[in-house]
Amino acid sequence: MSIEPQQFRRNYVTSIREGDAALFIGAGMSRPAGFVNWKELLRNCAKELNLDIDREHDLVAVAQYYLNRRSRDRSLLNQILKDEFDKPLVSSRNHEIIAKLPISTIWTTNFDTLIEDAFRLVGRSVDVKSRDKDIATHKKGREVVLYKMHGDIARPDEVVICKDDYERYAKNHPIFQNTLEGDLLSKTFLFLGLSFNDPNLDYMLGHLRALLEDSKREHYAIMRRVRLSKHKEQGEAKREFEYETTKQALQIEDLQRYSIQTLLIDEYCEITKVLEKIEQQYHQRHIFVSGSAHQFGEFGKARIRDLCFQLGERIIEKNYKLVSGFGLNIGSAVIEGALLKLYEKGESAIEKHLYLRPFPRNLPALSETEFNRKYREDIISKSGFAIFIAGTSRTHSESEGVLQEYEIAKTLKKVPIPIGATGFAARRIWEEVEKELAQHYFGEVTSHLFRQLNDPSLSNEKLLDVVFDIIEKVTYSSKS
Repeated sequence: MSIEPQQFRRNYVTSIREGDAALFIGAGMSRPAGFVNWKELLRNCAKELNLDIDREHDLVAVAQYYLNRRSRDRSLLNQILKDEFDKPLVSSRNHEIIAKLPISTIWTTNFDTLIEDAFRLVGRSVDVKSRDKDIATHKKGREVVLYKMHGDIARPDEVVICKDDYERYAKNHPIFQNTLEGDLLSKTFLFLGLSFNDPNLDYMLGHLRALLEDSKREHYAIMRRVRLSKHKEQGEAKREFEYETTKQALQIEDLQRYSIQTLLIDEYCEITKVLEKIEQQYHQRHIFVSGSAHQFGEFGKARIRDLCFQLGERIIEKNYKLVSGFGLNIGSAVIEGALLKLYEKGESAIEKHLYLRPFPRNLPALSETEFNRKYREDIISKSGFAIFIAGTSRTHSESEGVLQEYEIAKTLKKVPIPIGATGFAARRIWEEVEKELAQHYFGEVTSHLFRQLNDPSLSNEKLLDVVFDIIEKVTYSSKS
């Protein structure tokens, strides 16, 4: 029986937060970027062997037959691989999301460079391991380790592609095998774009079955449901559909022997939606606080400070992570409240609860406006919710920076919560959000509840009750 989407996301996001998540990426993840599937790759090889590639299921065997015919000379096959996989292609949306997720261990059977290219594009340092000897060395400052267990297109003669390569894998790549065994036992894997007919993976899972049976750690795989063929006679298509559906159910049941739970989707394009949901749900425990206060208006300086201090305390008390750029008179008070609560709880790992990025000043040879926008985008991307308080600057009664942070949050599909009662930019943002309540809050927040955020007669405690009520309602909605 397949796993429910909500349960899968909840479990896997928990693993990400605990630092135990890993990914195993197969060839299916490279196709949206423009690479051909294995049947197309080996079509001409099969033609030379007088085989119909569309009737073949064991493509590893086809590659072996081709090498046998050519007396084990890999030069032409290497050229086919180079022509296909050594070409400049842009990473897909799936790669972009993966590169932003805080996952530090990735395994792949792919030869191409799409994964590492995606990480470098977002500025994350990736340590690529494509040979056994690479595993013994560590790249300084690495954030991600990418294990290319079947090799890299830069060395096509070393890639794993035929039966000989698979049969000798344990002998030729013992360090890769041992490392994968350790990761399967200590991390929660999500298998993407992978065929579970892969002989190497099948061998490894079989080898590990006794260990995995005793392990409480679950893994997950995403698989497309069997579909009714539109190209066959109706009766034949229906019989084939029923047969393949039964076979898929048995395969899902069999994967549970290895503690792998399967999430079924209708189309491969839904993988993107699944990854987006994972990213969104992970960031929902992170709250960005935007605001600055050169003026305080009717709300008053003492009350603004008290509101911010209490907000920092509640963020920690409710086990959220504070994201802040140190807005004048706002950020410092929120951080003080958060720190006090952390010390009260006896929490020593402060960095797990705070993501602090003060804005640098007087940058030489750089456009400050352009830099600040990119800086804001990076900070806000780490959050799920954005709370707006006051927002004034030296030259404007409504801070342009705070208003820009709202626009960025909206573009990045973060949930804005403007405390309009504090006035200035926050009130302007409150007025904008009120016009699109359903869009921002998925229909979960009533206008009556939202309007309380703009009521200065409410106490600070009540205003914060409303803030976290909105957060809980939106969080619950997104988990469904």
